[in-house]
Amino acid sequence: MEEYFVSHKEYKIDAKGRISIPANMRTALGNEFIASRGVGKCLALYPMEEWNAFMESIKDKVPQKDRKTLQFFFSANAEKLSLDGQGRVLLNESLRKQVNLFGESQAMIYGNNDHIEIWNCDLFNEQLSSISEQEVEDILDKYEI
Repeated sequence: MEEYFVSHKEYKIDAKGRISIPANMRTALGNEFIASRGVGKCLALYPMEEWNAFMESIKDKVPQKDRKTLQFFFSANAEKLSLDGQGRVLLNESLRKQVNLFGESQAMIYGNNDHIEIWNCDLFNEQLSSISEQEVEDILDKYEI
């Protein structure tokens, strides 16, 4: 069975732009992984297998005009990374600026099933609080889940 990333917690970003990845997420993330822009104002860390599957699904399911946009957005903002000996990742300054993390001393690490997202804490909390229980119930009902 596939291991999913779950939960969220605030973590410190050091002066060099490094952030610790929770110990319970490191194995599933792998030795090398892709960091890219996520949907919304966040960074997304994908295990290599998940990144490849994500890019393949764009290639296979999205018409060329839209595919080029998605590929450009995600790939132009992507880089292959690995954790240091202390389980930290160095976040690219350009990406940190794009998602309101540059100059921040804390970030929210959120396990989003097949990838990890790193958010500005205020933006994460705004996004989380903007979803009502009724909206969730309506979506579950709509898809009969």
